[in-house]
Amino acid sequence: MPGLIANFLLSIALTAAAQPSSTSTAAALPTTTPAGPGLRLVAEADLPRFEESFKARSGLIKAAKKAVRYLESLPPGKTLRVGDRDYGPAAFIDSAKAMIAVASQAKTADELDRRVRETFDVYQSAGLDGQGRVVFSAYYQPLLPASLKKAPGYPYPLYKRPPDMVEVDLSSFDKKLTNGDSLVLGRLGKDKRVTPYFSRAEIDRRKALAGKGLEIVWLKDRFDALNLHIQGSGILKFANGKEVLAKYAATNAATYHSVGLVLVKAGVFTRDEITHDKLRDYLRKNPDAEGWILSQNPRYTFFELAPLPEDGEPFGAAEQSLVPARSIAIDPSVVPLGALTFFTTVSPQADRDGRLLGMFPSSRFAFGLDTGGAIKSPGRVDIYAGHGPQAETTARGQWADGKLFVLVKKLPARER
Repeated sequence: MPGLIANFLLSIALTAAAQPSSTSTAAALPTTTPAGPGLRLVAEADLPRFEESFKARSGLIKAAKKAVRYLESLPPGKTLRVGDRDYGPAAFIDSAKAMIAVASQAKTADELDRRVRETFDVYQSAGLDGQGRVVFSAYYQPLLPASLKKAPGYPYPLYKRPPDMVEVDLSSFDKKLTNGDSLVLGRLGKDKRVTPYFSRAEIDRRKALAGKGLEIVWLKDRFDALNLHIQGSGILKFANGKEVLAKYAATNAATYHSVGLVLVKAGVFTRDEITHDKLRDYLRKNPDAEGWILSQNPRYTFFELAPLPEDGEPFGAAEQSLVPARSIAIDPSVVPLGALTFFTTVSPQADRDGRLLGMFPSSRFAFGLDTGGAIKSPGRVDIYAGHGPQAETTARGQWADGKLFVLVKKLPARER
């Protein structure tokens, strides 16, 4: 390895050793969640104005119908907690259908606001600080060239979920553990012991999974593979023109670490300078260091191939294809999957060629149809932006504070 690269790697190693490791959001976000319920009922006098930044409501109606399909698949006796109340799936189905009616019939902004206030109980997320601060990011679906076989120019594999990956529910051993923290994912060894699953360094650099028949497709670019791992799904295009969906199957459950922050810590970029394109260009100019740098994110995603949905969008955790701008990833321990939400934030606006037009206040209704490994606590939401240049620019530019509300149709008068 050239001396310049060796010195660079040494500087990163020393910097990383001197500082605690962090996720892409650790420096900007609190590491603890405020005590108390994640959602709180809002008094009528404190309700926000419910107005839309979009003229068209067809996407909202489409997302509502997908939420209904998901909610109808749940056991009718199941309950879903919102704040301090436990609702049945029927309440969320009624909420989605009520939103369809309001969105279809309201002719003016004032009528929309009035009907929402009349129809729904509104809960606000406590946020990261207990005062309602929610950080909004966004994700999109990349389009990547791929090959079903390893070939010249396609050296980087995507792996399917390995058969030795197991989930252990610790609540089976300790009833005090009842939330998502009770699930542990690991690898079942020959000695029948469960250990943490292989990290990115072990899989990509030490070839821990190579030759086991787990490769499902091959990509041209290692950075593209990492991007796909972060986004969670993407469209793969083969040489014959066929397109398929690389669909999320599992992760190794390791903590996500930002590759960009590795370079920031090493002094290569400042926080204000680092962008996706600059990161990609830097790694391409330093190929000897690329593998090591990328391996500093230990989180690894596994995929399965699936036919591309008719609308070209991936399936979310609710097993429904996502609707751009109207589907969000939420923490389901705070916001139930399928719930109707309303949020306000600042969002990038781009044209169809992907040119950024600016950053503007945005408010909209959306449905919680997905989850994400980094979307934990009442203070994080990930907006699905779609696919294509416009979606990519929108997703890459979205990182702003805002407020999140969950809407549930008001219950009828009790008869029994």
